Amino acid sequence: MQDFHLFRQFEFHKCVTDLQIPCRWAPDSGFGYGVPIFNFYTQAPYVLGEAFHLLGFQIIDSIKILFSLSLIGSGIAMYYLAKQIWANDNAAILSSILYIYAPYRAVDVWVRGALPEALAFVLFPLISLFLYKFIQKNKVKDLLLFSLTLALLLLTHNLSLLMFLPFLWIVTVVYILRNKKFNLIPPLLLAGLGAILLSAFYLIPVAFEGKFINISSTTQGYYDFRGHFAGIYQLLVSRYWGYGASLFGPDDRLSLSVGHFQWILPLLSLVFAFIFKNKSFKKILLLTFLGWIALFLTHNKSAFLWEVVKPMWYIQFPWRFLSVAVFFFSLAGGVLVLVLNKWKYSLWLVIVGVILWNLPFFKEDIWFQISDKKQFSGPRWEEQKAASVGDYWPNFGNKLPSAPAPSQPLVENVAVGEELIKKTNLAKYKISLDKESDVLFPIAYFPGWTSNLGKVYPSGDLGLSTIKLPAGRDQKVVLKFINTPVRTLGNTLTLAALIVAGLLAKRYGH
Repeated sequence: MQDFHLFRQFEFHKCVTDLQIPCRWAPDSGFGYGVPIFNFYTQAPYVLGEAFHLLGFQIIDSIKILFSLSLIGSGIAMYYLAKQIWANDNAAILSSILYIYAPYRAVDVWVRGALPEALAFVLFPLISLFLYKFIQKNKVKDLLLFSLTLALLLLTHNLSLLMFLPFLWIVTVVYILRNKKFNLIPPLLLAGLGAILLSAFYLIPVAFEGKFINISSTTQGYYDFRGHFAGIYQLLVSRYWGYGASLFGPDDRLSLSVGHFQWILPLLSLVFAFIFKNKSFKKILLLTFLGWIALFLTHNKSAFLWEVVKPMWYIQFPWRFLSVAVFFFSLAGGVLVLVLNKWKYSLWLVIVGVILWNLPFFKEDIWFQISDKKQFSGPRWEEQKAASVGDYWPNFGNKLPSAPAPSQPLVENVAVGEELIKKTNLAKYKISLDKESDVLFPIAYFPGWTSNLGKVYPSGDLGLSTIKLPAGRDQKVVLKFINTPVRTLGNTLTLAALIVAGLLAKRYGH
């Protein structure tokens, strides 16, 4: 895969073992100096992966299970959403098949290895389902589930939330205005606030501690959105398939197709619904229109919007809006069998066509026989520790590391002690000094590192954790990574929100 989820799951497991909950610090990242990955990177996928690992699965197998669930779970979720909207089992089945067998789904799983984004496909229909049920029946249970799934999307893949939420707002506003249900606005705003509070342990540190890392690097160079727009041929016509990367210009080495059936069937549904004066015409029109708006945002003709709405820059790849387009097109395309309900074989013919046309994409490039032991040792392990070293590296120095971290503390590049223990939230050393000195420990400095023998501060080109220590033999130095007031506030708000949500679920959950 093109991402590092095996490594992150391994580091997350260390956090759980060390009871660093919520997880913040990955000690082996950044060449072994440690990086606060989980202070800024969403954790929900690894919480789920950890559950499977604790059940006895290898980390590798746990990640593979998550990718499998992203496909199976999304199909089930889409089925229930489509059934709720169209009130027809056949339409729900077709929407589910279109949703699973979109080429971009295979890209996320078999090419990019984009685990959080793959799991977001499960949450798009679940969020929509609970929102739809709430605005139809006005039940507190559905409002709670809407708030919870909204929070889960934020904690799974925040960029997917950034892409999906504006479209969800459009659908909600249209419904409220058409039906004059303005009484729904206050509870929906409360649900949004609830999602924010449930995610506060993550959101507040991101908002207030993001200044301690060079987050702007995630929108520059290769990650500048201007180089990753998709062309019309790529989106609508091409059947190119590859296991490479998105490149500047039109010669990308991976598929950027929304899927032929995925964009054609909604248009057919719209045409036949209009001809036969089907009552679902307006719903199909709205869903199809939103799908094309999402597709428009993948094309360079939308660049003027990207330039103005700067939060979109963090999406990095405009073609990520394929996920939103696939969602709306699949939902609208499934209703074709309802519009053509007199043709009893239409469902199965279309399903077979969708699967046979797209199934060749759903396969691996190379199959490796690798165990956890091999993945997390030797050259593979060293490669993972050094990968993407600039991501989330604290900005307290002026350089990035280029070699593995030493195991010993240093004074003027001379070792002055030994490492006794090093965990995700604790490190112990034995230090011997002939005179008072600034001792640099092989741990990148970040707010939260404290010591039993004085203040911890950054120094050196790398901005390493440093303590001024007196002369002495065999001094025991203990470094602890604790919550800052900002993280404590976030944790407290999330805990309070969970308690309130639990009480409300107990009262209204039946």
